[in-house]
Order: sequence, then structure tokens, then C-alpha cells
Amino acid sequence: MTDKKAAKTEVATDRKKGLGTIIGKISGKGRLETEIDRLSSRVAELELNLQNTKNQLEKKEILARQAVSDRQEAEARLNQELIRTQTLSHELEAVRTEFQGRLEFRGTENLSPSAVQAYLSKLSSFRSPSEDLLTVYLPSGTRFSTVLPDKNLDLVEEETRSLLDRLDTETGMVFFYDLHRMIAEAIVPPFPVAASAWYLQNNFETAPLDENLSSVCRMLVLVLHAGESFIGFSPDARIFDTEEFIKSSVKEKHSKGGFSQRRFERLREEDIAHHMDKVFEALDKVLEENSPLDLIVMNGDSQLIREAEKRLPLSPEIIEKPADIKVEKTGGEEILRTVLSSRRYLL
Repeated sequence: MTDKKAAKTEVATDRKKGLGTIIGKISGKGRLETEIDRLSSRVAELELNLQNTKNQLEKKEILARQAVSDRQEAEARLNQELIRTQTLSHELEAVRTEFQGRLEFRGTENLSPSAVQAYLSKLSSFRSPSEDLLTVYLPSGTRFSTVLPDKNLDLVEEETRSLLDRLDTETGMVFFYDLHRMIAEAIVPPFPVAASAWYLQNNFETAPLDENLSSVCRMLVLVLHAGESFIGFSPDARIFDTEEFIKSSVKEKHSKGGFSQRRFERLREEDIAHHMDKVFEALDKVLEENSPLDLIVMNGDSQLIREAEKRLPLSPEIIEKPADIKVEKTGGEEILRTVLSSRRYLL
């Protein structure tokens, strides 16, 4: 009986084990299928993300290619515009140069010291109900556009500014201008304009120019021509204390060619060198007796002026006067009057 019970118990146990194994197999398969489904979903999700990424990448590549194309097109247009701008600039400069070449002053004249004082007296008497009278002081080498502020440059038309820029003077100038163009002229004084300045008011500012014209200085005047030269010293720029006229025999220029011309020119050069020796001898004496100097005014042949400059002291200011002074036809008083004259330009 006992063995039968034991056998029944063993059979029952085996049955339970087999059933558990079957149930376990069934349960494991379910989990595997579940995991497969999960992984499949993940794969599908990743594939979708991959496809979206590819789509975005393709769009970016398209945009990048378009951007490169747009950039190339923009650069091409920019280059075209640069070329066009350069071409127009050259054309404008050519037109401006041609136009400036055609510009002329309405008139010019020399004003003696007494004449310029009368001129300034009239000019200073002008009055305007509004502040539309412009005065500009320009030292030598100073351009009009560097003195007047940008916002006021257009008050003076370009043609007038161009004419002013053409006036390359060693003493500078003073510009008087009515914004309604009743007056438009420049005065080149005999002594250097000290500082740049501009005034826009109901009258012309003439006081600095009056002061310039009234300058008192120790002045040496040299007029140098081959065969005829002049040395003058004035202690106050009013009258000469010393006057030296130097004359020498210098051959006239030879017009024929060949050996005779070369020989003639050599002899002429020797005559000029002899004349300049006499000038330098007199000049050294004047410098010794009248130093120091404040100002030296020179006129005449440019080559002789360059030679004389080597013999002059370094400290005084040297001014070349463009007036054509003929020594043989002019006395010391007339030479001083010419040197102290002002030049008037009507624009």
C-alpha cells in the first residue's frame, strides 16, 4: 500500500513538473514575442527618424547649394558694380579735369598798398540783413575744403572751389564770398597768411588781413636777372634803407646752331657767372650789415634764384614773388611798391 501511494505521489509530481515546463515555455515565448514587437517598433521608429534626417539633410544640401549659387551670383554682381563704379569714377575725373581746364577767373589785377587799403575800406563797409557773407583765410598749401566744415562746403559752388584750389600761392589768400554771388573774389597778400579761419556773418571779416598788410618786418628783396639785378633792404617793409643795383655785360641768347652756338652759350654762361659773383659779393655785405632778417622776397630768373638761396641764411622765411620786375626800367621805390602789392582774383 505504501509503495502504491508513493508511486501515485511521484506520478503526480511529474505531472506538475511537466505542466510547469509547458507553461514556462509558453510564458517565455510570449515574452520573446513581446520583446520582438518592441524591437520592431524601435526599428520602425529609428527608420522613420533616419528618413526624416535624410530628408532634412537633403533640404540643407539644397539650401547650401542655393546659398553657394546665390553667393556666386552676388559676388558676380558686386564685381560688375565695382567695375562700373571705377569706370564712372574715371569718367567723372576726366570730365572734372576737362571742366576745370576750361574754368577761368573773371579777372585779375595787382593792387598797390594804397589801392588795397581803399579796396578793403569798401569791402568792410558792406552789411547784410542776414549772416550770408563768408570770409575764409587760407595759409599757403591749405585747401579750401580742409578749412570749411563739411556741412558748409556746399555754400560755395564746386566751380568756385576748383578755382580756389588752382591758386597755389606762397603767401596764401583771403576769400570773400556773398552767398548770393554779388561778391566772389580772393586776395593774395604780400605777407603770409598766419592761420586758417572762416567767418559767416553779416559783414566781411577784414581785420586779420588789415593786420597782415600792416606787418612791420626787416625785409630783404632780391631781383635777379642775367646782367641786371637788385638788392634792397627795408627795416620796416615801408622804405628801402639800402639799395644795390648790379649791372654786368652779358651776351644775348644765340639763335644759330652748331659749334658757334655752343661756344657762344659757354661765353654767355661765363658772363652770367661773373655777374652772379658781383651779386653775391654785394649780397654778403648787405647781409652782414643788416642781419637778422624776418623775410626775404625773391623775384627773377628761377635758376639764379636757386643759386642765391644757397648763399642766404636759413632762418628767414623766403617768398618768391611772381611779378615780372624789370630792373633797368624800375627804381627802388617802384620795386618795393610791386613787392608789397596784393593780387586780386575775381571768381
